[in-house]
Amino acid sequence: MKLGPLMALVLLPSFLVTSGRALADAPPRPGRTVRVAVTQPRSRVIDYRLTRAEDVLRAVDKNLDELASLVHKAGEARCDIVAFPEDTPGLIKWVSARDDLGKEVLPHVEKSLLQRLGAAAAEHRMYLVCSSDTVDTAGNLRNTAFLLGRDGKEIGRYYKVNLTISEQRRKRGDSFPVFQTPDLGGIGLLICYDMVFPEAARCLALGGADIIFHPTMGGAAIGDGDISRAAFRTRAVENFVYVAVSHRGGGSMIIAPTGAVLAEGKEPDEVVIAEIDVRGGREGGDAFNQQRDMRARLFRERSPAAYGRLTEPEPPALARLPAEISVEEACRIACGALTVGEDRFKAADGLAAAGKKTEAATAFAALREEFPGTWIDRVGKDRLAALGADASAPAEVPAPAVAARDIAAAYPGDAGIARDPRVLFHEDFEEGDIGAVKKRWSEASDREGKVLALVEGGPAGTAGKRCLQASATVSEDTGGHLYVQLPRAVDECFARFHVRFAEDADQRGDYIHHFVHMGGYRPATLWPQGGAGTRPAGDERFTVGIEPAGGDGRLPAPGEWNFYTYWHEMKISADGHYWGNGLRPARPALVPRGKWQCVEVRVKLNSAPEKSDGELTLWLDGELALDIRPGVPRGRWTGMGFQLLDAGQKPDPAKDEAPFEGFHWRTNDDLKVNFFWLLHYVTEGALRRNGVTKPHAPNRVWFDDIVIATEHVGPISRR
Repeated sequence: MKLGPLMALVLLPSFLVTSGRALADAPPRPGRTVRVAVTQPRSRVIDYRLTRAEDVLRAVDKNLDELASLVHKAGEARCDIVAFPEDTPGLIKWVSARDDLGKEVLPHVEKSLLQRLGAAAAEHRMYLVCSSDTVDTAGNLRNTAFLLGRDGKEIGRYYKVNLTISEQRRKRGDSFPVFQTPDLGGIGLLICYDMVFPEAARCLALGGADIIFHPTMGGAAIGDGDISRAAFRTRAVENFVYVAVSHRGGGSMIIAPTGAVLAEGKEPDEVVIAEIDVRGGREGGDAFNQQRDMRARLFRERSPAAYGRLTEPEPPALARLPAEISVEEACRIACGALTVGEDRFKAADGLAAAGKKTEAATAFAALREEFPGTWIDRVGKDRLAALGADASAPAEVPAPAVAARDIAAAYPGDAGIARDPRVLFHEDFEEGDIGAVKKRWSEASDREGKVLALVEGGPAGTAGKRCLQASATVSEDTGGHLYVQLPRAVDECFARFHVRFAEDADQRGDYIHHFVHMGGYRPATLWPQGGAGTRPAGDERFTVGIEPAGGDGRLPAPGEWNFYTYWHEMKISADGHYWGNGLRPARPALVPRGKWQCVEVRVKLNSAPEKSDGELTLWLDGELALDIRPGVPRGRWTGMGFQLLDAGQKPDPAKDEAPFEGFHWRTNDDLKVNFFWLLHYVTEGALRRNGVTKPHAPNRVWFDDIVIATEHVGPISRR
């Protein structure tokens, strides 16, 4: 039956509205009104490439200084409460890339956030709402919103309940608390995706919320156009509550219980303000019954007994809706899209803008294949269509042309190579003094500043003029190092560096104990770990050193290149300890003296905990020198390691020769390549083992143009 107009729901508004600083001069108004402010800060997202905790905290402090100015702006407008968006400090990308370091840094961020913004709000006797990832007492990562009182002290916090599939590494909350205040009524908090679920806002309304604050970086519905704005208004109307949305960059608004948008942000770093009657705006009813507060009827006219299906963990619909992606894969894709994916998309846009349509098309196609279901996939499809490419089947489009050759080939002299999204870390020793260089690394070992120095020189083709000199004087020290925790952990890593040994290294007995290493620690650390002589657990660590070995009567110093490895399946030494396994090519790869050499090491981890398909590769001056992968013929494997057989040589089982089994680097997928260690370590023991008895002059090695990447780098490309 179609109802006539008299049966329609009638809503009678009762609120006062204004926005901006003009409120500061507005005369007092009758009634129980309060001034609510939601901020719309510009994007202040911290660079995910930062590797040092102190650099991250410094960036957070800078953000908080700027956000405090918005607090004061709201205070000067005589507001009673001010709210900030989800991820107030701007750490979303960094946390996505740095699971390892996040739990160390976040407690400090939480403390700074609440103290700094809380103190600013307390100056104006304002309440404050803000948000950040936190670590709870059990060590769980949580997406958290805070409510602080007029004194700057925490009243309570809310843990996000409704997590998107890409947030499932966090622990969800299990309730919707409402915080009662003497002057603002009941305050409820929801975070981003929560608002997509009508049940969340209804729970807060039933709990006595008068205002729902919504720190967010997203909308209230899945869809295009103005559907999200309509959903926000609907949440307010269907619950007869005020909804205050704080959104980074745009979309901040304050909505009345009638669904009217009282104030809305227009510009970044705007403070959006509305004056509201907390107890008003809820009049309503039908043709036969009017209510001063329609909730008195609405909440009594529910039928809770009929709503049981809402709380069923496995409702019938799920049986017909199979999962399209695993949580693990969704998290991996989302973390990549937030960090390197976004950078690579910008690089592809740059190719298109430069008129390089073929390169741009292949780049967008590869991005779609790597980040399916993300905004990169959807927008990449549009980019391909605009380029006239086939956007329907990205998997059939060839990989980017640049990926088929060295990364360095696209950057003559390495100029600009650090900006390539595949590059994890770059150091050319050109910027700042040696102190500035050390700060760019996670840790440095430099006895009294006498071991590491910047000097003139470098390999042919480099864009710079300086290199790093590392000295070791046995009578005084054992050398030094620079160590960096990579900005994100990876399953396959390429480390390229240029190195030069002294011309007279063989005459002076320049034998080196240990040299450049890379590998993985779980958890990752900002400094190198020990473990010499012990075999690591499969989920704990692995290390790969590329080292010059010699002095045993076969080869003069510095010796030949070999891999020096530690992992959970390494062989035991004759003395019952695990002193590392040396892995050598069939024919010695001699280390040159007095000339620069490009060294590149590739570590590819086993693809699954149960598989032994890991690999090791070495290139010297761009030429393949050592390739250890499943099936290559190897010689006898002892506690000292093994040597590969010549290509085509058939292994002899009687000599314990066999096809290589493949590296089983790890038993846990969370163990990844996450550090690079530029090490020059010389000891008296190493010299004695190599027959050096005369007084030993300083052993010097020079390094330059280091690039750590997810694809092959190659030597410096000539200008």
